[in-house]
Amino acid sequence: MLLTGSAGGVGRATRSVLEAAGWTVETFDLTDGQDLRDLEAVLAAMHGCQAVVHAGAIAHDSAGTPAEIMATNLLGTWHVLQAAEAHSLSRVVYFSSAQVFGFAEGEGTPAYLPVDDAHPVRAARPYGMSKRLAEEMCAAWTSRTGVPTTVLRPVMILDDSALLRVTQDKAELGAFVHVEDVAAAVLSAISTGPAGHVRLTLCGAGQFRTTAARQTLGWMPSRGWPSAAPARGEAAD
Repeated sequence: MLLTGSAGGVGRATRSVLEAAGWTVETFDLTDGQDLRDLEAVLAAMHGCQAVVHAGAIAHDSAGTPAEIMATNLLGTWHVLQAAEAHSLSRVVYFSSAQVFGFAEGEGTPAYLPVDDAHPVRAARPYGMSKRLAEEMCAAWTSRTGVPTTVLRPVMILDDSALLRVTQDKAELGAFVHVEDVAAAVLSAISTGPAGHVRLTLCGAGQFRTTAARQTLGWMPSRGWPSAAPARGEAAD
C-alpha cells in the first residue's frame, strides 16, 4: 500500500489505522524529498503495492501559488494514476475536499442545504478547482482502465487538539469531521470499496449529508462537536 502525503495530519492518522488493520504502508511525502511532480519517483515508490491512498497535495490556496497548486495537485494526481496503471493496482483512494462545491470561505453560497454529493461542483479558485478537475480525471481514468477510484470529500478535518480551539459557531455550515473518522473511511474504502468511480462526502457534524458514504462504505462518523447534539450530517439523512 502506498500512502502519499504520509507526513500530514490525515496521512499519519491513516497510516496508523491501516497498519493496525494489517496493511504494510509505504510512505511518500515532500518532507522526505519525494515530489509528486516527479513521475519516476512515484513509479518507484509504488512498485510492489496493491493499492494507493493519495492524500498528498498543496492543501489550501494560501499554501502555494496557483501554478504550484495546479502542478502538485493535478499533475501529481495524474502521476499517481499513471503509476497505478503501470503497476496494475487494484484500487485508488483519492482525497478531494468539500471545497469542490464552490462555496467555501465566501466563494459562493450553497445551492441547497444540507449539501450532499449531488450538489453542483462550482469551485473556481485554484485549490478547489484542482480538486474538482482531479475528480474528473479519476472518473475518466476509471472509465478507461476499469480500476476503481474512490473519492473522499472531507469537510474541515479536526483532531482532538484542534477541537479545543475551533467551535461550532466558527465552522462553515457548522461542519467538521474528526481525523480518526476520516482514517476509518479510508480503511473501509480500501477494504470494501465499490467497483467503478464514486465520490463521497465525509462530515461528522454540520449541514452536509453523508448518506452516500454510509451506503457505499458502511461509514458512520463517531465524533461530533463536544457537548453538542448528534451530528447534523447524520440527523439530516
